[in-house]
Amino acid sequence: MPIRDMYSNHKFIQAYTPQDLAAGAKTTGISIDRRGYETVTFVINIGTSTDSAAANSAGAFWQLMLEHYNSAQGAWSEVYPSQMLHSVVGEAGAYSTLNSGIFQSITTYTELSTAYAIGYRGPHRSVRIAFSEEGTPSLISAGAICILGLPSDWPVQAALS
Repeated sequence: MPIRDMYSNHKFIQAYTPQDLAAGAKTTGISIDRRGYETVTFVINIGTSTDSAAANSAGAFWQLMLEHYNSAQGAWSEVYPSQMLHSVVGEAGAYSTLNSGIFQSITTYTELSTAYAIGYRGPHRSVRIAFSEEGTPSLISAGAICILGLPSDWPVQAALS
C-alpha cells in the first residue's frame, strides 16, 4: 500500500510564470481547475525590486488578489475574504470587509523578497491569483505555484525511487 506522503499526494502547478511586474493593466495568473481536490493553496514569491527607484511614491503599491470563475455569471470575480484562508490585508486593513479579493498589499520594500500563501475554500471550480496596482508602483518580480491537496484519487505523482 502506498504511503500518503506530501510529494505523491499533492499536485503542483505553476500558477504564475516568474516575471517582472510593471505598472499598467492588471496581471492575472493561470486558471487552476481544482476538480478532484479538496484543498487549494497558492504560494506567491515576490522578489526584489528591479527598479532603480528607492521607494514607491505615496499611494502607489501592488496588491495580491485571489479570483474565482463563476460559471453562472460567465466571469471572473474577486473572492470574498470569508472564502480565503489567510489573514486578509487589504486597503481597509486586516480582515477587510471589501469584496476585493485582496489578500496582501505590497506598499514598502520590507514586503519584498517574501513568500505569501493563500488558501481557497470557496464554491467555485476555477481559481487564479492576480496582481493589481494603485498609482504607479515600482517594478517588482513575482512568481507563484498552486498546490492542490486531498485528492479524491491518489497517488497524484509517482513516488521517487
